[in-house]
Amino acid sequence: MQPILGRADHKLDPKRRFTVPSDWCARMGAPAQLYAMPSLSHLHGPARCLDLFCPEEFDRRMARFRDVALSDASKAGFASRIGELISCVSLDTMNRIRVKDSLLAYAGIVSDVVLIGTGYHIEVWSLENRPKIDGSEASVLDQLAAEAQSLGF
Repeated sequence: MQPILGRADHKLDPKRRFTVPSDWCARMGAPAQLYAMPSLSHLHGPARCLDLFCPEEFDRRMARFRDVALSDASKAGFASRIGELISCVSLDTMNRIRVKDSLLAYAGIVSDVVLIGTGYHIEVWSLENRPKIDGSEASVLDQLAAEAQSLGF
């Protein structure tokens, strides 16, 4: 899998599907399915989003739970709770996916969808929760530069 970066704006179609850009699908290895779940990194802000993972990346993240002792209540409980929230969605021939209504509602997605490539997964936002940034906002760029420096990017 190669990093996925960028932004793609879409609208839900009448069947409540949206399209994952074809070049992003290619970078993920052209998966037949993706895993959709509530974002765990955007729980406490005013805006919520969803995360999409290709099977390869999701399997990598779940590998540490494969050999956990059944008596490890903490890890077993996490795996059970996260497993209940995750939805496996199929990509059709046009790279459209249909995320279940409860996840769309969680993220506040009614019509306009914003996809953000964040490296090895995709964030899915409602347009209202993720306003368009065109790169000319000095305060946003200043903050991003400071974060990049502190993170060693």
